[in-house]
Amino acid sequence: MKTETYVRFIELGVALASTYMVAVTMLQTSLYAKFQPYLTSVFGSTLLSIGAEPEYVDLFILFFVMVLSFKFWRGGKETDYGKLFSLNMLLYFPSVLDFSMFNWVNLILPYEAEPQVSAVWVFGVGLLLQITYLTLRYTVIFKEVREELEGRGAEAHDLDKVSRGQLGYLCLLVLSTALISTSVYLGFPVVRNYLSETLIGYPYPHLIIGVLGTILIAGATILYLRGDGEVTIISQSTQN
Repeated sequence: MKTETYVRFIELGVALASTYMVAVTMLQTSLYAKFQPYLTSVFGSTLLSIGAEPEYVDLFILFFVMVLSFKFWRGGKETDYGKLFSLNMLLYFPSVLDFSMFNWVNLILPYEAEPQVSAVWVFGVGLLLQITYLTLRYTVIFKEVREELEGRGAEAHDLDKVSRGQLGYLCLLVLSTALISTSVYLGFPVVRNYLSETLIGYPYPHLIIGVLGTILIAGATILYLRGDGEVTIISQSTQN
């Protein structure tokens, strides 16, 4: 089996796994429970027409989003993977609201936040979304580089070596992301308690925390954009 075929199977695996997990999580959120009766009434006739009970609306939605995920994977382009990521984030949104300290949707549409999954579960699904984004983002770049080298007349075994090296880099990147995200998740309560005790004597602790948080977010955004720019430059120099 060719290396590029392995890459496509990896893309299929992470695409379907992330969509399935985030859809299952969404079906257990409080916001979905609020809308489930309406969805049952809307899709009930469709389910009856195919011989299914209206109560199977959850399975119908799960099947529908999995078909969309497969369709986006089959497209294989960066725009298709962008649609896949948007779909996953849309499904992930209700579970984030269940554990958010500022549930602005609840201000507009009051409902009881009673999630059926734990915060650790939601974090794990979010981490899977990160891994999916990184994998699909970089495999697209890897395929473009491979096509460019192939167009220049590179041998098949040399292309496979390059692809294996790229996959090794991707595995290292994914592992590093998982470790950093997990460390932040586990360390945040400790930092929060420490900051609360340290800043309690200041007149405007929330203002100080907000400024520090804004600076950290801005710094992380700049580092991300610079890293993405370096990838673009490397890709362009490879093509030249």
